[in-house]
Amino acid sequence: MKRTLSALLVSSALLCAAVLPAMAAESADPAQTDSAAVQEETMSDSELYYGQVQEIGRDEAGTITSLLLTSERYGEYVMNISGETVWIDSGERTASDPATLQVGESVYVYHSPVSTRSLPPQSPAFAVVRNVPQDVGAAKYLEVEAVTQNEDGSATITTNNGGLWLTVEADASVTTYAGEKASLADLQVGSHVMAWYDIVLLSYPGQAGTDHLMLMPGAAEEQNGETAETSAPAETTDPAGTLQDGTELSIVLEGDMVLPVTGKVENGAAMVPVAAVAQALGYEVTYTPGENGEAALVTVEDDSFRVNLNIGDNLIQGVTKIEGAVGMTSPMDYGMAPYIVEPGTTWAPAQLFEMLGRTVTVDGDTLSIQ
Repeated sequence: MKRTLSALLVSSALLCAAVLPAMAAESADPAQTDSAAVQEETMSDSELYYGQVQEIGRDEAGTITSLLLTSERYGEYVMNISGETVWIDSGERTASDPATLQVGESVYVYHSPVSTRSLPPQSPAFAVVRNVPQDVGAAKYLEVEAVTQNEDGSATITTNNGGLWLTVEADASVTTYAGEKASLADLQVGSHVMAWYDIVLLSYPGQAGTDHLMLMPGAAEEQNGETAETSAPAETTDPAGTLQDGTELSIVLEGDMVLPVTGKVENGAAMVPVAAVAQALGYEVTYTPGENGEAALVTVEDDSFRVNLNIGDNLIQGVTKIEGAVGMTSPMDYGMAPYIVEPGTTWAPAQLFEMLGRTVTVDGDTLSIQ
């Protein structure tokens, strides 16, 4: 049975926003937003999953072919293991023997951003990270997008879709996955590395430093490229891409909550009134007026993660709130910049909720957020 959120509740939320005169003053004209240059969205190179091993699939030879994982935050997930999957002992900073993996072990898995629509979803695993000490962060799987050799002998790697500059010290330990000694001169654009670091400066791009780097086999990025190129469904990047601009969308949350407000398609993006949707899903929404020429900021957050919406800026970014953890998503362009309509309703692409772990789909004229 469908349950309808009280219109009074949503109206009250919108009325609260209306009493903020600064919001009206900062409102952006949607017509102007339509003419903004739309950048091509870049799919992330990999995604990170953390959970416990529930089942280990093996072939007749005993080789691991799949892992069924479970996580309180991410739910169940099947990671498909291939010969290109790398196994990392994060504590020892070496390759790990997959034959020693046990049911119940906690692992970090870097996997393809492309997944099946099955339940649980399935995705190719690029790196399985084990033996992570409690007092340090896990090794990170990164694509080398650019390399700058610095005068002091260090090197700076650009990664995370340009969102992170990682400086590798001149005297850093650099090894191959096979355990052989390597050097910073061996870094190649398009290759992958495992890097050990904890602190990231929350600038943009973020900045971090490492004293240990492991170079990955070249097959890892070849597998990644083939998978993303041949398997990516259209819905992954643009759930409303086939609908005409101006199409009105009914909004259904968590399968059976029908909102009394509607979304709409603009510039190919499924747009929603942020406060109405976010508050119905249990998130906190905060508005900060712009100062000194800066854009106004609207944030959507839960206890562990915050999504930043800079009004008039196509790029949307998420930042962790977990104490002791440092991290952010790559800035994502969902095809339309957030804007404000008087008396104070913020509109933004529905896909912003994917950064908070939700699934956003459009079926006909129905927008669903799970």
